[in-house]
Amino acid sequence: MKVLIAEDETISRKLLQRHLGNLGFEVVPAQDGAEAWEIFQKQKDSIQMAIIDWMMPRMNGIELCQRIRKAEVSHYVYLIFLSAKGEKKDVIAGLEAGADDYIVKPFDPAELRVRVLAGKRIIELEQKLKESSEKLRIAYEAIKRDLEAAAQAQVSLLPVGFPQIKNIEFAARFIPSSFVSGDIYNVFRLDESHIGLYQIDVSGHGVVAAFFSVSLYRRLTQDLHPKGLLKVPLSEPPYYKINPPEKVIALLDVEYSDMLTTQGHYFTMVYAVLNMKTGEISLCRAGHNPPLFISSAKGEAYYIEEGGPPIGFGLPRFDEAKTIKLSPGDRIVLFSDGLNEATSPQETLYGIERVKEFLLKHNSLPLSEAFDLLLKDVKAFQGKEEFSDDVSILGLTWLGQ
Repeated sequence: MKVLIAEDETISRKLLQRHLGNLGFEVVPAQDGAEAWEIFQKQKDSIQMAIIDWMMPRMNGIELCQRIRKAEVSHYVYLIFLSAKGEKKDVIAGLEAGADDYIVKPFDPAELRVRVLAGKRIIELEQKLKESSEKLRIAYEAIKRDLEAAAQAQVSLLPVGFPQIKNIEFAARFIPSSFVSGDIYNVFRLDESHIGLYQIDVSGHGVVAAFFSVSLYRRLTQDLHPKGLLKVPLSEPPYYKINPPEKVIALLDVEYSDMLTTQGHYFTMVYAVLNMKTGEISLCRAGHNPPLFISSAKGEAYYIEEGGPPIGFGLPRFDEAKTIKLSPGDRIVLFSDGLNEATSPQETLYGIERVKEFLLKHNSLPLSEAFDLLLKDVKAFQGKEEFSDDVSILGLTWLGQ
């Protein structure tokens, strides 16, 4: 370890060199503050400690100490004042100038040894902390890259384009609160006459919630086997049966009944089946925000409250499905609670009533544009761009037969 000595008294400087050399330090001597500053500027990357006399020609110890503290150095430099000025006010002045320790002249070799070795330990600890911080930074960057990749993978599961159906307009928005999200949704054809759609919100957010949302996405594939969720086989034409929404919710609840006990999570959900020929839609809700129905002809909106508790609690089910015959211009909107639970600086919730009134007010706009304006309004309400929880919105407009 390299130590800079700034001492104008020759005998004192020689004694310091000898004692520090015996302790294994590499010593760089300077005859006054100005010379010490010149040396420090050239060797600042290797000098880790400095012992500075107070009273020196050309530049005193206080000024030298302050300059070293203001210098841009990649590591911490431990500074010790060495001075005959030993009054309490002098010690305070030296420490306020940036010194870490203070030795009164004439110094005792044993005291010098103890204080210098204490400084060495602090420098070594600082180096270890710096190395650990660098390792953490590298690890964080690796985790960040992995999470970004996971986020891209999760987004890839969401519908890139919705089924092209001339009499239905679909729109969706997805904003994770962190890299990955516990929200997920999908829209898919069940057959030539029916569309299935769902929105899921796994409790919490982040990696664990995202893991469960992806596993649920995989589970809710359009399988066709005796224990299928969405469709089950029949022995006669059309050789399958589409499970109604309440049946899908009930089957999922049986499968994930102990999710909260074993995994510490649960999820809410809305599942719906839409008849593309008649405009009849059947929905079932499991603890999720109630779906919003907007009647274009009547100019009114209300929430569909039918449903049961979240999935994963193992509670008795009492699920009800709600069936609505859509008229041209009618809309159905699903959204996760990260939207309505956005909080203002005054700790007021945005609330589902504001969501309803806003979307009803902008019902004449295309659905996608209305969603963008809604998100803009919520961000303005909470006074920030970032959401505290995952946000997803999924909606459709029935354009008529």
